[in-house]
Parts: sequence; C-alpha cells; structure tokens
Amino acid sequence: MKDKLTTSLRQMSGTVVEMLQLIYQGLMENDAHYLNSALNKERIIDDLEKRVTTTIVGIAKTLDEKERKGFVLLEQTAQNFERMGDEMRSLIERIEIKIAEKLLFSDIGVEQYKEVFNKMHESVNLITKFIAEGNNEFLDAVLKNGEQIRALIERYRLEHLERLTKGICDPRAANMYFDMLDFTGNIARHCTNIARIHKGE
Repeated sequence: MKDKLTTSLRQMSGTVVEMLQLIYQGLMENDAHYLNSALNKERIIDDLEKRVTTTIVGIAKTLDEKERKGFVLLEQTAQNFERMGDEMRSLIERIEIKIAEKLLFSDIGVEQYKEVFNKMHESVNLITKFIAEGNNEFLDAVLKNGEQIRALIERYRLEHLERLTKGICDPRAANMYFDMLDFTGNIARHCTNIARIHKGE
C-alpha cells in the first residue's frame, strides 16, 4: 500500500515539473496555449491528492501508531503538492492577464523574475529527486535553496518598488509582478514544507 501511495507522490511531483515547464514557456513566449495545457495538468494533481487521501482514510483505523505516522507523512506531502498546484493556477491566471493586457516588465524585472523562478524550479527538482530516491541530502539542499529564494524575493520586491516610485514601471504591471513573485515564492515554500516534515522538523 505504501509503495502505491509513493508512486502517486512521484506522479504528483512529475506533474508539477511538467506544469512549471509549460508555465515558463507560456510566460517567455507570451503564449496562452502553454498555460491552458498547464491548467489541464493541475487537475491531475488534484485527482492524485484525492486518491492518496481517500486511501489513507480508508486504512487509518487498521494502523498502529507508528504506521499511522508514516502514512500521515505521505498525506502531508500530497497536500503540499496539491497546494503547489493551487499556487501555479494562480500564477497562470496572472500571466494570462499579463498576456491579454499586453503588460510589460522592465528588462531588469524580467531577469530578476527569471532568477527567482529558476531557483524555485530547482527546489521542485530537488524534492522530486527526494521522492524518487529517498536521499535526505536533497532535503538539506531544498532548505538552503528556500532561504535563498526568500531573501531574493524580499530584495527584488524592494528594488521593484523603487523602480515604481521613480516612474520606471507601469503600476498595473508592477502589481502583476509582485503577485507573480509571491506565487512563485509560495511554490518554493511548499517544497520547504515537504523537506521539513520529512526531516521531522
């Protein structure tokens, strides 16, 4: 049973990676078709999370305390993947508006967002490797990367706010930029959550 649930978690993490690739393509190419494909994959994550939850609820009464803790760990992991899907859906919605309204970021804003996105993608890849291989070294790398992402977002929010006050940025685009930074950071934060629960923190 545990192997079956772990397989579902691997499918969830793999789907998250696929979604991120589509989101990045949609953003960089200003093409909503990629975003629509990503949204379809988000439903897969939801279905897998429900399957994991239903399975665990169904067997919970038959488990002893130690076994129950192990399955709760799997459920918490699935919930964090599902929440990543929610954050990606929100990110997609913002990018769709950006494309539809032809909102432009400054060159430095684009480069800074790409840096944050790629760092977040690194956390997702590390968690995916942990789910596949079970190597705890990946968890430490996720925690370290998560701290770096948090610091970057704080720094880039301040820098973008400064550009806004100088009239360099369109206020509508600036609000979109802040939202996208936040959603991207939240995806990374759920990776950090998974790392912490598996380390027993």
